[in-house]
Amino acid sequence: MRIGIVKHLNARPLTWGFEQNSEHKVVPENPSLLKDYLLRGLVDVGLISSIECVRNSDVLSVSMKVGVCASKQVRSIKFFKNKKEAYPPYRILTDNGSRTSMALVRVLVHNDSGKLPEVSPTDPKIIKEEISIGRGSHMLFGDNALFAEWDPDVYEVKDLAEWWYETTGTSFIFALWASKKPLELPDSFYEDSLKYGLAHIEEIIQKESRLPTDLVRTYLTQELHYEITESDRKGFELFGKYCSELGIL
Repeated sequence: MRIGIVKHLNARPLTWGFEQNSEHKVVPENPSLLKDYLLRGLVDVGLISSIECVRNSDVLSVSMKVGVCASKQVRSIKFFKNKKEAYPPYRILTDNGSRTSMALVRVLVHNDSGKLPEVSPTDPKIIKEEISIGRGSHMLFGDNALFAEWDPDVYEVKDLAEWWYETTGTSFIFALWASKKPLELPDSFYEDSLKYGLAHIEEIIQKESRLPTDLVRTYLTQELHYEITESDRKGFELFGKYCSELGIL
């Protein structure tokens, strides 16, 4: 089985079982590209941006049992609101790694200001350079957000899951497992990989050497969760409704 896995830390518990199983060929990439790999037949299943599951529901089979989810904080998806420039910004440079996060920041800014900003999917290296000189408002995703640096005098940094929760009272699903129809695997296929990852969570934590161990443990076991809850489902439905109303599906 060719399995497209998200190459960032936030997905490790979900994908660890597949990564450790030599029967599978894992293809690490950003969730935004994994959808394209699925549709082109380059992978059999993939962990993709949740918004793409809505956009492509006619051609994709989606498991709604496990995914990358957050209740009140995600830590690895951040909006950098420039305090020295007009708000809302006309355009936001958005990390090109996650299409869900790209849509989410537009929804949240619209709900906050009444105006829908434009977005420009951008190489995160360029975004980091813009942040370093204090120019523009931006969104970073995944490890790029975890390791971002900024001047607090210039930027107010908003955690997108926290902002979503404050706005809606629901949690959020950022990525889901999908396959291209007619292939439809049982939910247990994905659940078993997660079970393996959770059983080996300390191994995953110890392998992450870029961040303090306690922070990684908190991030993977408290801030993120992987079994989809009723609040996640409500948030996912509401997100789809907002995106449909704003014409960004």
